Amino acid sequence: MSQRRFAVMGDNIFQIAKRLSRDQSICRLLHYTDRNPLSKEHPDIKGTELLHKNILVVPKPPDSLITKENFIVVLFDNFVIDGYNKDFKISTVRFNIICPFDEWLIEEESLRPYLLMQQIDSLFNEQKLSGIGNLKFERAEELIISPQLGGYNMEYSVDEFN
Repeated sequence: MSQRRFAVMGDNIFQIAKRLSRDQSICRLLHYTDRNPLSKEHPDIKGTELLHKNILVVPKPPDSLITKENFIVVLFDNFVIDGYNKDFKISTVRFNIICPFDEWLIEEESLRPYLLMQQIDSLFNEQKLSGIGNLKFERAEELIISPQLGGYNMEYSVDEFN
């Protein structure tokens, strides 16, 4: 497998994180911890301030915030050669949505993690990222971190030239 292709993953993960940081609904759901995070009474969030704090590309939330704030962790994993076409590598883009259980209930017709999942899906499902192909939703599973934290792991498959 080409080292050059793996090096591109770093650029791709930052592209994904920046796209998340430009979505105001995601920023509000991550930053505002009250029961009405989408309220227009709250000022808009500068998404770049959430990078490496609430939108993570390294799977380690800051210790001082871990039980108080909401996070999305973006990772690439499960790299395999396509069994049908050896010219392609298949990998998984994983979004871990992590929220304190005390913040799941909000003043919406849904729960905070589900609204984050919906926004992520609208940004990435069947969307092309430069350097890699179209992301295809594969699955979402419950993710329990501790008695205080939980959420969901969303996985998207992506093909790229090997």
